[in-house]
Amino acid sequence: MARCKARLVIETENAEKVERSIAADNPGYVQTFAEDGKVIAFIEAGTVGSMLATLDDLLVNLRIAGEMIDGETSAHSPLARDTRD
Repeated sequence: MARCKARLVIETENAEKVERSIAADNPGYVQTFAEDGKVIAFIEAGTVGSMLATLDDLLVNLRIAGEMIDGETSAHSPLARDTRD
C-alpha cells in the first residue's frame, strides 16, 4: 500500500497562536508546530483522496484560525480567503 506524505509551510505573523488554535483539530496523522514565523504541518494519509481531504480540512482550519486571531484578514495575508470567481 502506498502512503502519501506532505509538508505544508505557511508564513504568518501569529504562527504560534495559529498553530495552537488548530492543534486540537489535528488527528494522529497531522503534526503541526510553529517556528520562525511559520506554521509547519506534516501530513500522512493512505490514499490520495484522504490526503486531499485532510489538506482541505487543514487549510480551512488555518484560514479560520488566522481570521479569528487577526480580526479581518487582509487580502495580502497567506491565510486570507480566496476571492477569485
